[in-house]
Formats: sequence, structure tokens, C-alpha cells
Amino acid sequence: MAKEYGYKHLVQYYETDQMAVVHHSNYIRWFEEARVQFFEEIGLGYKHMEEIGIISPVVSVTAQFKTMTKFYDRVVIGLKISKYTGVRLEFEYEVKDAVTGEIRCTGKSEHCFISPEGRLISLKKDFPEQHARLTEIIQEG
Repeated sequence: MAKEYGYKHLVQYYETDQMAVVHHSNYIRWFEEARVQFFEEIGLGYKHMEEIGIISPVVSVTAQFKTMTKFYDRVVIGLKISKYTGVRLEFEYEVKDAVTGEIRCTGKSEHCFISPEGRLISLKKDFPEQHARLTEIIQEG
């Protein structure tokens, strides 16, 4: 299993509801922000990947809400790769309060790799350099 990466986020007012509690839909957005940043950090940024013909849509996403996050809280969204087959990729997420370490939310997202035409692709076969980089990241953990 790969090592965990962290993405820091300051809760904005627009992300909250009338009770100043983060709306549940924002956790999914934070998962994506963390994932996009993770790919940038490992040299496989979404923009570059799409330019070379790799698109990675979300196949499924889940979130389990543990405790409330409120306006102006600082959170860290931890993520790690939990499964990689060359065709599919799964992440696990853990949103924690940056000060107390209390878990606010956990989740998972599953992705596949497709061509711009929508054809399923295997990174191992079609993009060995990108496959090698993901495999390397997983083995670091």
C-alpha cells in the first residue's frame, strides 16, 4: 500500500450551510482537490495526462461522515492508493482536523483509465512510463 499524502484546506464560508457546518457535498470536492494535487506532486498531473491521451473518470465515490467540520476549520485531507491494476485505481481518504487530529470524514473513490474516445486503456500496456511511476509510488509505502 502506498504512503499517505496530505492536502491542507481552510474551510470557506460558502462551503457551509446555515448552521456554519460544511455541506456534505464539499467533502467529495476536497477528495478531488487532494487527488489532483497528489498527481501533480508525483509528476502525473491531470493536464499532462490528458494531453498525452489518458483520462481518468470517477467510477464510484463514497464518504462516511464522522464529525462536523465548521467554517474556518483547517483540515488535512489524507489520501493513499489502496488498489491499482493498471486499468483501475482506487484511493482512500481521511479528512482530519489539522489542529486536533479528529477524523471528520473518510471515503473512497475508484477510477478507470480511458482514451479521449472513451476506450478503456491499460497504463501497463499503453503508457508504461506512467504505469511505472504509479507502481513506484505504491511501493514507497
